[in-house]
Amino acid sequence: MFTPAQRLYFLFLFVLVFIMFLLAAYTAWIDPAITYGFWPGIKHGFFAVQNGFIGLFSGREYYAPLVTSGYRWGFWVGLFLIPGLIRVVFEVLGVVVEEMIRR
Repeated sequence: MFTPAQRLYFLFLFVLVFIMFLLAAYTAWIDPAITYGFWPGIKHGFFAVQNGFIGLFSGREYYAPLVTSGYRWGFWVGLFLIPGLIRVVFEVLGVVVEEMIRR
């Protein structure tokens, strides 16, 4: 059905998703009584999907209700730019490892 490489990829993907949900559950908790700025906005934006999914079952916030304009910028940077940069780093790392294996 699946090749060993595909099974390894799915295992890696499952572990990565589990780690992201675990990090979101404990590090990106949003307190509605606190006003957040730029840096917390980056963190909340990065974990927005996980916080949104957790919020479906627990009533948890994925976007802080009390924010500054810096939070809005940080949220969008964390939502789009940071995952894109991580993807580029993994792609470059994959090319480097592939070249090392070929030699």
